[in-house]
Amino acid sequence: MESAGTRIAVLRKLAGWTQQQLAARTFVSTSLVKKVEQGRTPPSPAFLSACAKAFGVDARELHGVRIADVVADFHSEQADIPELREALHAFDDPRPSGRELSTPELRALLDRAERLRAAQRYADLARLLPQALHHLFALVGDTSPGTDDGERARAVLHDTYRLSASVAGRFGHPDLAAIATERHVAIAPDTADPLRREVSAWHRSSQFLQAGHHASGARLLARALHRVADRTDPRALGVRAQLHLRAAVLAARGGDGDRADEHVRSARELVRAGAEAAPYCNTDASELNVDVHWCAVPVERYDATEAVSRGARVSIVDAARPERVARHHIDQARAWTLHGNRDRALDELNSARRVSPHQVRAHPSVRETVRALLAGERAPSGGLTGFARWAGVSGL
Repeated sequence: MESAGTRIAVLRKLAGWTQQQLAARTFVSTSLVKKVEQGRTPPSPAFLSACAKAFGVDARELHGVRIADVVADFHSEQADIPELREALHAFDDPRPSGRELSTPELRALLDRAERLRAAQRYADLARLLPQALHHLFALVGDTSPGTDDGERARAVLHDTYRLSASVAGRFGHPDLAAIATERHVAIAPDTADPLRREVSAWHRSSQFLQAGHHASGARLLARALHRVADRTDPRALGVRAQLHLRAAVLAARGGDGDRADEHVRSARELVRAGAEAAPYCNTDASELNVDVHWCAVPVERYDATEAVSRGARVSIVDAARPERVARHHIDQARAWTLHGNRDRALDELNSARRVSPHQVRAHPSVRETVRALLAGERAPSGGLTGFARWAGVSGL
C-alpha cells in the first residue's frame, strides 16, 4: 500500500507544484515536505490536513487506510453496521424486538454499552446498539419533551447516538458517524442536563479535527467553554477540562503550540480543583489524560526533543484506559522516530500493541511511523518487519 508521503508527492505533481510551493501552501519547511515524500518522516495529522486542504481532497484519501486491512476478523466486526445504519434511519418507524423496555432498563443497557466502549469491544457494542435505538425511538415517541419521563428517555437516546457515532467512526463509516453526531447535538437541549450540550460540542469538534478545520473547531469549543465558565461542580469541572484538552489538540494542529499548552494547563488546574474523575459521557478528566495531551502537543509541532523529554517525566499506566495509554505510546513512537532513535520508536509501538492491539492496527499514524522506520533502514530488523506485517503495512 502506498504511504501518505507517496500520495502527497503524486498529488503535488498533478497540481504542477514544486516541493517549495507545497511547503508555502501548508506553512511548513521544504525540508519537511521532502522528508515526508521520501518516507523518512511520518507526517503529522496537522500536515496531512493542510495538504488535504491544498489539494482539495479528504484527509482520509492521503492515508489510504482500508478498514479491511487493519481489523482482525473484519467480516464479523462489520456485520452489524448495516443494522446500525438501518436503525438510525428508522427514527419514525421503529421496530423493537421482544417486550417493551422501560427507561431504567434501557439506562442499564447503555451503562453496559459504555463498559463495552471502555474495553474497546466495538464489535459487541455494534451488535447492541441497533435494538437499543429501536426501543428508544418507540419510548421517546410515547413521551413528551419537557416532562421528566421525556427528558430521561431523551438523555438515554443522547448516549445511544453518541456511542453510535463512536462505533461508526471506529469502523470507517464517517457518513454514519456524522448522522449520529448531528442527532445527539440536536437532542441534547431536550435532556434537562445542560452539560450534555457541551459534551455534544466536544464530540462534534472531532469532525472539525478530522477535516483539518482547526479554527472552526476552536470557536465551537470556545463557545462551549464560555457557557460553563461559571460552573464549579465536579462534573462540570470535568467537562470543562475535556473541552480544554480537545482545544489543545486543535491549537497544536493549527500551529499554535503556546496556546495548546495553555489549554493543557487549564485542564490540569480543573482536574486538580476537583473535577469528577469518573467518566461522564465518555469524558476523561483524569491527570493521566492531561499528561497524554501534554506529551502530544510537541509531537504535533514536530518538536521531538521536547516530546521525548515530557514523555520521560510522566508514567502513563492504567489498565482501565487502554485507548489513552496506547495513544500515548503511539505519539511517543512518532517522537522517537523524529528524534532518530528507531529502537525506542519500535519499543513504543510494541507497548501500544500490548495495551490496545485493535487501536494500533487501525491507527493511520502507526502505519506512517512504521513506513518511516522501514525507509530509514537498509536491512530492517526482524522485530520491525514482524510488526509491519502484523500492522498490515504492505510492500515488504
